[in-house]
Amino acid sequence: MTGKGVTHAKIDWNSGPPRSADFGDIYFSGDGPAESDHVFLAGNDLPARFENADRFVIGELGFGTGLNFLIAWNAWRRAPKPQGARFDFFSVEAFPLHPDDLAKAHENWPALEELAASLRAHYPPPHPGFHRIAFDDGASLTLYFGNADDGLGAAELCADAWFLDGFAPEKNPAMWRPDLMADIARASRAGATFATFTVAGAVRRSLEAAGFSIEKRLGFGAKREMLTGRLSDNPTPAGKRLPWFETRTAPLAPKARVAVIGAGVAGASLSHTLRQAGLAPTLFDAQGPAAGASGNVAGLIMPRLDADDTPAARFHAQAYLHTIALLQQLNRAAPVFNPCGVAFHAVSDAERARQEKLLALKALPADWIEQDVDGLFFPQGGVVDPPAFTRALIGDASIHKAQVTRLTQTGAQWRIETDDGAETYDAAIIANGLEALRFAQARGLPLSGSAGQIDWFADAPAPARAHAFGPYAAPAPGGGLVIGATYAPIAIGREPAFTAEATQTTLAAVARVLPDIAAGLDPQTSRPRAAVRCATPDRIPVAGPVPDWGFYGGAYDGLRVGRREDYPPGETLGGLYILTGLGSRGLVTAPLAAAMIAADITGAPSPVGADIAQALHPARFFVRDLKRGRIEPAG
Repeated sequence: MTGKGVTHAKIDWNSGPPRSADFGDIYFSGDGPAESDHVFLAGNDLPARFENADRFVIGELGFGTGLNFLIAWNAWRRAPKPQGARFDFFSVEAFPLHPDDLAKAHENWPALEELAASLRAHYPPPHPGFHRIAFDDGASLTLYFGNADDGLGAAELCADAWFLDGFAPEKNPAMWRPDLMADIARASRAGATFATFTVAGAVRRSLEAAGFSIEKRLGFGAKREMLTGRLSDNPTPAGKRLPWFETRTAPLAPKARVAVIGAGVAGASLSHTLRQAGLAPTLFDAQGPAAGASGNVAGLIMPRLDADDTPAARFHAQAYLHTIALLQQLNRAAPVFNPCGVAFHAVSDAERARQEKLLALKALPADWIEQDVDGLFFPQGGVVDPPAFTRALIGDASIHKAQVTRLTQTGAQWRIETDDGAETYDAAIIANGLEALRFAQARGLPLSGSAGQIDWFADAPAPARAHAFGPYAAPAPGGGLVIGATYAPIAIGREPAFTAEATQTTLAAVARVLPDIAAGLDPQTSRPRAAVRCATPDRIPVAGPVPDWGFYGGAYDGLRVGRREDYPPGETLGGLYILTGLGSRGLVTAPLAAAMIAADITGAPSPVGADIAQALHPARFFVRDLKRGRIEPAG
C-alpha cells in the first residue's frame, strides 16, 4: 500500500542453494523444476485438469523466483485444451527478488529460458499492491507485493488450485496461519485443490479447519511425504466488499462478443484488454477512433499522487505503473510514447511540502520518483501520441462507425441499436464519456463535462523533458511544443470551441513558471484544439457493472435513515458495464480501469483490490446520496 514500501529480498548466493537472508530458508535446491512438477503440478493433478477448462486459475503463496509459475505456464502451453482457453496465475510475495537475482536464478533452468525471459521483461517494480501482466499466449500473472494476509484480504479471485510454497512453517510461521488458510478457501471454487511440500501438523489442522480434505502423498527426493487436498464443499465467499458493491455476475466464455460504445482511450483500452482476455470486442463510434480528447496532438503521462493512503491514491499510483508498462510494450512494435521524463514543479510552499511528504511516503518506487531542483521528477513519465496510442490499443478489433441510439436487454444478451440497424451481443460496455448520459441505464450517474483546450506550436523548439505545474508544457510527438490545458464547464451535446483567450490564459501560466519557453511562443502561430472531458464529483473514474437502479432504491432504502441490517448483494443489469468519468487523466487511468472490467466479465483474478473496486464502482454515488437523504423513499 502507499507509504509502506516494498524491499527486495536479500539473498545469500555463497553457501550452496540461494538462501533467504531474511528467513534462513532456501528458494530451491537440486532439480528445482522436477520438484515443482512433482509437488505442485502432480499434487494438483495437473496438467490433466487443463484439458477441459476454458479458464484455469492457480493461486500461490510465495512467488520467489517464479519457478512454480514458469513450470505451470509451460505445462499449460503444452497441454491439449479448449480453443481460446485462458490461464491465470495469482501469487503473493512480501520480498520480491531484485531483477538481477531473478536472472541469476533463472540461469539454473535453461529449458525454461524463453518463458523466464518473458517474465523478466515484464517483471514489475517493487511497489506494494497488485501488478497485472498479460502475456501474448492467453496467460496472465497477477502479483501482489506485500504481506500475504494483506494480499489475500484484498484479492478477488476464484482459484481452481493452490500452490502453498512459502518458506518452511518453522522459518516463516506467519505464512501458514489458520486465518490465511481460511482466506485461501474463501478465494477458491468448489472442488479446488491444493498441494504443499510440508506435512507440519499445524498446517494440516489449519487446512482441515478451512474445509479442505487432506491426503498425504509421497514427497520429492529425500522428503518422505507431502500434502494435497480438496475443498469438499462450496463455502459462500466472505464478502470483501460492502453489500451494494458485491455485484459480480456469471463470467463470459472465450470468444464471447462484446459491444464497446466509444472509440476514445476508454473504448480502445477496453478493446485491448478484452482481446487479451479472449473476447471479441466490436467498437461503436459515430466519429471513429480518437475523435474527442483522445485526438489531441499530445498527452502527458505522469501520476496523480495523493499524500494519503486511500483507495483513490492506490488506484492512481497503480494505474501509472500499469500504463507505463503498457506503453513500453507498445513501443516495441511502433513508437507511441516519448519517455522524456516529467518535471513536476513545486509552485508554492504548500506544494513543496506536499511533494516532500510524497517522497517520504514512498508514493512510487525509489527510481520512479526523484527530488529535483524545481520539485519532483518522474523519469519514466513522458508524452504520448494519443491517436497513435488509441489505434495501437484498438488493434484489429472491429469498428462500427455509427451512432448507438439505444441499449436493450434481451434475455442474457444486449441489443445494440444504431442509426443503421441493430445487433445483439453477449455483453455491452458504455465508454463514450459524457455521452453516456444519453442512455437511460446511465442517467443516474452524476457526470459533468469540462471543455479543455491545448495549443500546439509546431515550429517552436521543444524542451528536453515535459514540465507540469497545474498546466503543462511538453515536447509534441509531431515536433514542436504543446501547452495546456484549460478547464471550462460544458453541457452534454455542446461542441467545444477553442478561443484566443484560452491560448493567452495558458501562455500566461507557462510564463510564470517557464519564462524562457513562453518568451519564444507567438500566440498567432498556435494550432489550438478543444475537446470535452467527462468528470465525476470525486474525480475518480466510474468502472464496473451498471446497477439495477430499481433494485438499489428498494433493497437499500434503509440507508436513508441509517438502519443497520443484513443487506443483500447488489443486483446489476447483467452483462452491461460502464467506463467513464476519466477526467483529465484518462490516458493514464483508462488501461487499468479497463482491465478491472475485463476481469469482472471473464472471472479472472482482479488486477486491483476490493477497496479500489469499491472506490470506482458505478453505484457509489447512488449509495452516498441515499445515506445523505437525497433520494426519495422507494415506492
